[in-house]
Amino acid sequence: MIIDLHIHSTFSDGELTPEQIVATAVRKEITIISITDHDEMAGYVKARKNAPANLHVIPGIELNTDGEDGELHILGYYINPDCEALIRHIAWRKEERKQWAQDIIEKLNQLGYAVSLKECLQKATGDIIVRTHIADVLVEKGYFHTSKQAHEKLLKKGADAFVPRAPFTAIQAIDLIHEACGQAFLAHPGIYPEIPPIKKLMENGLDGIEVYHPKHSVSDTQYWKGIAIKYSCRQSGGSDHHGPSSRNPYPIGSVLVESDCIDQWKQEV
Repeated sequence: MIIDLHIHSTFSDGELTPEQIVATAVRKEITIISITDHDEMAGYVKARKNAPANLHVIPGIELNTDGEDGELHILGYYINPDCEALIRHIAWRKEERKQWAQDIIEKLNQLGYAVSLKECLQKATGDIIVRTHIADVLVEKGYFHTSKQAHEKLLKKGADAFVPRAPFTAIQAIDLIHEACGQAFLAHPGIYPEIPPIKKLMENGLDGIEVYHPKHSVSDTQYWKGIAIKYSCRQSGGSDHHGPSSRNPYPIGSVLVESDCIDQWKQEV
């Protein structure tokens, strides 16, 4: 049985539409998927409407956070997309991201890179703009060969054009997911610059950990599986697919998720 609980669509920074994601999952005989767009639920809604009976689409989201614990991503599963608090957060984050992008672009202009907000918004097929869209414009204009180069040189934390987001902490994300009747998981814990404060997050209601991720080494997976067992919390896993030409090109269904983790999810669908 194959599951993939971390997929991005064109409603945030993915290259595939929800319909294409569903078609890919069916072709690969994947049983359970979750579209976890950044701060957005519309991709899930589209996928659910197009999914056949033998493909279970779990409602999901990936909330970007930044605060005293650094920049962490919190995945939400089984959330109610009609939750008013969640709807308000999504609307706020969409507008906040536009201002954040404008601030980044102003820094880029000061550094001699001629890009505009309009050009970057045109790269965002949905309503969510992310740094990848800005990096894509920088590539299109010939400043860099790849979006990854642009991100590393200018856009990542500490780089010349980096701008912090408006404060929204991991604990606030956990609370919001719970208010929306969902379960909160720490995304890709092995790829952060520093080990996340897992004890603190658990004490504040974290439900699970994304143990299986394409950027986790074998030792990362073993370590975080051990942490999940230590805290008796749930495990998840997925490809974090953004598209074949993206910085996260790992194919849908390509991450091997062990049977004990799959069994946790199989029981609920």
